Amino acid sequence: MTREAQLRYCKICNHKKKDLNLGLICSLNGRLADFEEECDSFSPEPQLTEKMPGMVHSIPLEGKLASQGKRLANYLIDQVFLIGIALLLGVVLGILLLYLFPDHLYLLDEDHKLIEYLTGFLIGTIYYSFFEGFTGRSLGKFFTKTKVVNEDGGRPQFKSILIRSLCRHIPFDHFSFLGSDTIGWHDKFSGTRVVEIE
Repeated sequence: MTREAQLRYCKICNHKKKDLNLGLICSLNGRLADFEEECDSFSPEPQLTEKMPGMVHSIPLEGKLASQGKRLANYLIDQVFLIGIALLLGVVLGILLLYLFPDHLYLLDEDHKLIEYLTGFLIGTIYYSFFEGFTGRSLGKFFTKTKVVNEDGGRPQFKSILIRSLCRHIPFDHFSFLGSDTIGWHDKFSGTRVVEIE
């Protein structure tokens, strides 16, 4: 059993203890979990199991992580939609300037790199936060039949989705999922994963 699978039990167990060096350990023996199928000393906290029903029986992530090809397809499809949204906003802005402030049309001809970057940052953050926050899937993920889940296989909180969306703007983040585990920086920092769905 993987560490992630073991943590599904440890996170809701009465015997969990946080260690600064090791992370979540068992307070009974002071070690990391080492059980294979189930823990003999597992004692779920009632409050946590009520708040997170079925957490232990959530989606098993082993073998379900989206492939590099699907992650790359997600990225490319989402980029097409983001460029389309940016073009549409540019056209709307141009029409508004033409009819309301025709003397300021020259602003569209000038090169404002900082404004362009901030606009792209804002559009990307809103796009991913909206779609993944409400559906768990960006438009690209609808096409590739993949979904964002938390490390336990459950639905991520909006805070995690927002962190995930912001981390996408880290330089070279879009190459980080090309490693052997197909887990990108925005996945690691937000505690989320992208899995294939039926």
